Amino acid sequence: MTKPLLLIALFLLTLNTYGQVNLIKFGIKGGLNYSNFADNNNDDIPADYTGKIGFHLGGFVKFGISEKISIRPELLYSQQGSNFTINGSDLNITNPEPVFITSIKGEIKESLLLLPVIIIYTLSDKLHLECGPQFGYSLNRKIDYDNNPFNFGGFLKNEKEEKFELGLSLGFGYYLSDDLGISLRYNYGIIERQNLNTSVFQLGMNYQL
Repeated sequence: MTKPLLLIALFLLTLNTYGQVNLIKFGIKGGLNYSNFADNNNDDIPADYTGKIGFHLGGFVKFGISEKISIRPELLYSQQGSNFTINGSDLNITNPEPVFITSIKGEIKESLLLLPVIIIYTLSDKLHLECGPQFGYSLNRKIDYDNNPFNFGGFLKNEKEEKFELGLSLGFGYYLSDDLGISLRYNYGIIERQNLNTSVFQLGMNYQL
């Protein structure tokens, strides 16, 4: 029992020393999203997707690895989605009477829990690059129609709704002061959900506590 206790004590002492030299930092962040969807599946009813404004909010832990490199896992709540338009001529509607639909419009609104694991490479005292994977889980997804005369409720989603997402993030950040920074990041979902890939720009501010 002595050796495990000594190892635990040594680990706690090392972690405390690690934090004292400011290699571990906690912080909060938040900002705006500009999100959209990319439809790479030709079997779906074609829809034109346009960007939608949302927000993200959460916190992070920053681990210093070297003078130039650090790792920053983040936990974020994010509201994102897309507006869409479907051309009426692309719909195959069976009806005894002639039907004329110019377009169907609406929006997809989604709330997600995101876990980016960001590698930060310092270029200068103020500027750094960001990249890494992002894991996501959809908490809620809703489709609202501006006009939907034939009640198309499921054409933009599978019978089994897909919750998990994996994306890749790339961006850069700039420190306004020692603790306050601003960043611009792009994330692309490499795994399809409901036959769609997410595409999100994030403009955010972060503050190290």
